[in-house]
Amino acid sequence: MGDVTVTAADVRPLPGSIVRRFDAGGTVTAGQAVYIVDDGDIEAADADAEASSQARGIAVADCDGGSSFAAGDAVDVVTLGPVAGFSSMSEGEPAYVSTTAGAIDQTAPAATGDYPFVLGYAESTAILFVMPQAAAPTVNA
Repeated sequence: MGDVTVTAADVRPLPGSIVRRFDAGGTVTAGQAVYIVDDGDIEAADADAEASSQARGIAVADCDGGSSFAAGDAVDVVTLGPVAGFSSMSEGEPAYVSTTAGAIDQTAPAATGDYPFVLGYAESTAILFVMPQAAAPTVNA
C-alpha cells in the first residue's frame, strides 16, 4: 500500500489520548512512529530491526504548532488513543511500523529480515488509534 500520508503540523492528540513527554534522541518529526531507546529517549521507529520496530507511540506537534524536534528536545508522544493529522488510511485496517524510519504503513512489512509490528489501527481515514502490540515482533524468514 505504501506509507500513510501525514501532515506534521496537523498531528495532534484527540480527547481520550494518553500523552507522555520524552526527550528526542535524534531528529523526530510530528506524525512519526517512535520507539524508546536504551537511555529512555525516543527515536524514529523502523521495521528493519527488532528493537526499532517496537514503536510505543506517535510524536505530536507541540502547543505552538512546532513539528520538528532535534536531539535533546522534549517531545509529546501519544502512547494510547486517537491521533489526528493523517490522510488516505483505510478505515478499520491495522497500522504497521514501516521500513521507512518513522513512517506508518497499512501493509505489514513482508521482506526477509523485517519485523512486522502493529502500532494501532485507522479509526477513520484521518485518525490513527495508537494501540501498540504488547509482544515483540517475529522476524520474517
